[in-house]
Amino acid sequence: MADICERSNISAEGVSAFLELLKRSMEPFSKRFSVNENGVTRYYAVERRGIGILKTEHGKFWQYNFAIDDQWEKYSVMVKAELNKDLLVPVFKNKDQLVLRTDSGCETSQVFGDLTCECRDQLHLALKAIEEVGEGMLINIPRQDGRGMGLTFKLATLWIQDVLGVNTVESASLLAPGGVIDIRTYSGVICILKFFGIPTTCRINLATNNPKKADVFAENGYTVADYIPVVIEPNEHTKLHLQAKQDHLGHKGLIKKGDKNESE
Repeated sequence: MADICERSNISAEGVSAFLELLKRSMEPFSKRFSVNENGVTRYYAVERRGIGILKTEHGKFWQYNFAIDDQWEKYSVMVKAELNKDLLVPVFKNKDQLVLRTDSGCETSQVFGDLTCECRDQLHLALKAIEEVGEGMLINIPRQDGRGMGLTFKLATLWIQDVLGVNTVESASLLAPGGVIDIRTYSGVICILKFFGIPTTCRINLATNNPKKADVFAENGYTVADYIPVVIEPNEHTKLHLQAKQDHLGHKGLIKKGDKNESE
């Protein structure tokens, strides 16, 4: 203990108190919230399961591990902020506005580096934007692969794209039951805002190219005041993918006119 105290410049009493705090942070802590989405109101159990510090290439962030009793279950929340006196809840200096990114998980790109998708680059660009602002939050939903259709579905669509040369929307439509290719929900994002005590008076600066992600905020009394583009320059691997998302899914600003001509 003496060696630890010397290296950390913290007293033995301080180290003991810190370890007790860490033990509390590892204990599940639950709350329940009601959320409206697509005209339906439902109560959710929200459980914080842990918190720690990540030193990323974009700066230092707190990572929270959450579980919510919806179809996605796991939520990983990256937070740039000071913490409260108990060191368990973020306290944002700007009470009026919050930079927020809702980030759907994409194992193929974010973990394994698939070149046909820009999700990994979007994740890092969003973290960089939050670091530049000085505070904000990114909520990653790991199990929303393939726009919520699942990793098995996503892998099959990538195989189709490689063999048939079709885009992401066409490949998904060939396999999706009833032609529905996006089943993601975002009630869990509202749950986390409520868990952290973010009031509806706090205006959201939403880091996204997909305006449809704003709907759930409006349904729950939050205002999306601005959109922060998370646009990755298209390349030979992503042009077809980005063009399809812009043309068929309503994403904004992904392909400029010059880029479009090159991809056609």
